[in-house]
Amino acid sequence: MYRYLPVENEVCSPYTGHYRTFGLRVLRTGERGDEEIMVLPDVSTDFGFVLRLASLFTVKQLDPLHLLDVIGDLL
Repeated sequence: MYRYLPVENEVCSPYTGHYRTFGLRVLRTGERGDEEIMVLPDVSTDFGFVLRLASLFTVKQLDPLHLLDVIGDLL
């Protein structure tokens, strides 16, 4: 089973300065507990959007193999 969780990062850009961005952390739950599969650190600056994605991807059990394609299609 995959669990998607929002993660917060602070980024510094020479053009916009410091800002907060939110990404996704992917965990695989197994017999030995949770194993981190990947972290996609910068999806959006909108926490609500990333939280909804994390919930939807967890409910629908999106395979992390397709995560970058789905994010690319959404943005």
